[in-house]
Formats: sequence, structure tokens, C-alpha cells
Amino acid sequence: MSATTETTAEKASTAAEKTAAEKTAAEKTETATAETLETTDNLELTPAAAPRSPARRLLPIVLAALLVASAVAVALLGWGAYSESRAQRTEDAALAAARDNATQVLSYNSTTLDADLARSRGLISGGFAAKFEELAGSVIVPAVRQQSLSTKATVVRAAVIDAQSDQVRALLFVNQTTTVAGQPAPHNATNQVRVTMTWTNGKWLISDMQPL
Repeated sequence: MSATTETTAEKASTAAEKTAAEKTAAEKTETATAETLETTDNLELTPAAAPRSPARRLLPIVLAALLVASAVAVALLGWGAYSESRAQRTEDAALAAARDNATQVLSYNSTTLDADLARSRGLISGGFAAKFEELAGSVIVPAVRQQSLSTKATVVRAAVIDAQSDQVRALLFVNQTTTVAGQPAPHNATNQVRVTMTWTNGKWLISDMQPL
């Protein structure tokens, strides 16, 4: 082989090696670039690196507002239930007092008249107190004294007409049994009475009574 041929072969071999080296470097560069891009993509998709959206920033505020609204609603419902229960207790107490007081005021006996009237005076108030004194002096005392008359009242039914915190009106159905000396049989009557109860000095008193 001549020197020229060897030289040409060496140059060809060197060029091939150079081309292979360049190809290898290019492949490494492409691989590195691809890895870099993949890493960058992963970073962009990482939630921690992404900025928080306005909706996500508002979420805690919305939750706090809902909690406050729920607490207010529960408080209002509780107060409403308490108020309703208190109003019901007021009506029940006033109605029970109306039954008891009316039974006493409408009952009297010839043998215990003075004590009966004294007890009745402790169960009435306001304008009805003056009316009761007038009725007692002009009707009740003369009839009881002259005829030995006795009357027993019983409230058989009662219902609230309307109610306020310190005043309740009630409708009473009252049976009255009246006996008169010299008459063998008692007289029975059923009456409807509208009674106004007023909270006075810590108790429910009759402030008005009207027969219907």
C-alpha cells in the first residue's frame, strides 16, 4: 500500500470518528434538553408552584361567613323557642288563676259570707274592684242575708282569647248551683264569662269580668 493510500485511509477513519463523536454529543445534548424540558413541565404542573386562584383565596372567607350565619340562625331559633315557651307558660298561669279566682268570686255562702267576700277582694284589682264592691253591697249581701242564699260556682271549660306579657283575656264556662232556704231543689245555671287577668304585685288578679 502506498503512502498516499494510507494517508487517505487515516483521514477517512479520523473523519468517521469525528462524525461519530459529534453524533454522540448531539444525542447527549438532545437527551439533556429533553430532560430539562420534562423537569420544567413537571415544575409547571406542581400545585405548590402554581399561583392561588381568586376562588381559592375566597374559600376560607366564605366558610367563615357560613359558620357565622349558621351560629346566628341557631341563636335566633333558640330565642324563638324560648320566647314561645315563655308565652305559653304565661297563658297557662293566667288561665289557671282565672279559673281559681272566678270560682271564688262567684261562690258565697250565707254562713261564711264575710269571709267569702274578704277572700274575693284579694283576687281582684283595678276597675273591677270598685264594681265588685258595688255589686256586693247592692245585690249579693242583701240576697244572701234575706234568703239564706248560697251559690257554688264551678268552671267547666276555659280558653284564652288573647294574651300579652302582663294581661290575658279568657272565656270561662261556669256552672252555678244556687240553693235558697225553703226551696227543696237547687237551681242550676250555666253562664259564659269573659275575664281579664292582669299581672299585679307578682300575681294574676281579675281586673274585669263580664257575663256574656
